[in-house]
Amino acid sequence: MKLSLLVLVVFVIAVGCNQSNVDLKAEEAAIMKTDSTWSAIAKESKDVEKIVSYWSDDAVVLAPGQPAVTGKEALRKFIEDSRQIPGFSITWKSSDVHFSPDGKMAYMSGENLMTMDDSTGKKMTIPGRGYTIWRKEADGNWKCVVDIWNNPPAQ
Repeated sequence: MKLSLLVLVVFVIAVGCNQSNVDLKAEEAAIMKTDSTWSAIAKESKDVEKIVSYWSDDAVVLAPGQPAVTGKEALRKFIEDSRQIPGFSITWKSSDVHFSPDGKMAYMSGENLMTMDDSTGKKMTIPGRGYTIWRKEADGNWKCVVDIWNNPPAQ
């Protein structure tokens, strides 16, 4: 009985120590690199599948004035529809990564710029600000699970 209890205590300590030894600096670098790569791909690429691959299968996107977009199929259509808007382009830069205690979830804030042609064909740029929530998947990759943004107040 004492041996079983000792094994259980050692196991609990080992698991607890393992969870608290997450290298948050390395995870921050990984998630920031993933996010900046995603931004560059979204701006430059016409590869919808590559863009969609950065969201988790159960991701939710909340864009200004739009209904929630949930899941890969809906996200794929959302990206395809966006690419049909004349002159459409989006880019963003995220910062301020904050992690859950176990290092498996994170959120960060960011600013984005959407560019598109107005009704006369003139380019217009719309600034935005938002938050993304990320989850570290079983394969070790970070995926965006919630992507929400809005327009900043008029100045």
